[in-house]
Amino acid sequence: MQLVDAARLVLDLVEGCGGVSAGGALFERCRRAVVLGVQARQEEELSVPFAEAVEYTKRVKQHRAARTQSDISYYMRRLMRAVPWLAGRALRSLTARDCRRALEQAYHTPSQLKKARAIMSGVFSVGRRQGWCGENPVLLVEVPAVREQEIAPLPLAAVQQLVQTAHAAEHRAVLPALGLMLHAGVRPQEVVRLRWQDVDLEERQLCISPRHSKTGGARHIPLSRPLLSMLGQQRGSGRICPPNWHARWQRLRRAAGFATWVPDVLRHTFASYHIKHHHDMAALQLSMGHRDQRLLMSRYINLRGVSRSDAAAFWRLQL
Repeated sequence: MQLVDAARLVLDLVEGCGGVSAGGALFERCRRAVVLGVQARQEEELSVPFAEAVEYTKRVKQHRAARTQSDISYYMRRLMRAVPWLAGRALRSLTARDCRRALEQAYHTPSQLKKARAIMSGVFSVGRRQGWCGENPVLLVEVPAVREQEIAPLPLAAVQQLVQTAHAAEHRAVLPALGLMLHAGVRPQEVVRLRWQDVDLEERQLCISPRHSKTGGARHIPLSRPLLSMLGQQRGSGRICPPNWHARWQRLRRAAGFATWVPDVLRHTFASYHIKHHHDMAALQLSMGHRDQRLLMSRYINLRGVSRSDAAAFWRLQL
């Protein structure tokens, strides 16, 4: 190092520590600044770029459901594409302000922001366990308020029309999956992963393993009599959903007269007709796979327009 450069460094250090006005404490302040600077440099070198932390997080969570892995890849890839400077930044150097700015630049709806924030927070949590950062700055980013849209259960007449249409020869292969969503409350993204071996006709239950569940927890859902009878008649091998599932499922809905469709409406229909007929919140909670009953009460159960007679007829449907 040239003498002039060394002098400049000392001058910067002295001015940064209070200058000559610091008096006798100046030397100790300078020494402390050097020690802290060395520590900060060492900590920064022990970090990894954000992009590398994302890839490691994906490997750590590869046992999770396919939907979870897909969400991590999609949301973090979109985040780094919209915010080019983020990928190469050391995880330890990112602040809450950096994270907030990146999220708001990449996502523009409350629901997307909330989802991306949760996934980004998971990346930092994994990084913290690896010693790549000292804290999780995303926790200091405000959670966007998401106003949930009310989803009404299907009227009995609409359910009957859907089931009747599914009995036609060209749609009959879709009937088992429809029955599981309608009479067992299986999520649309879960039903595509199910196989016939998950249906236990002897025990009269559907077994959803942790790797097929959205939340990562196992569920054992009792099968109604109509559902049990239909699954016994339709039983096959391999996946329950037929090949080209999404196109066939869409064709069935259109044939039944549905111009628009809410993806989770059958799960809401199941919950509402279940509680109206069986009056058993604990049993419904177990079937739905929720940790507590708050989400059921606030989002899923909607008894407006559901009569006792309709609920009884719903569970007598010939699937």
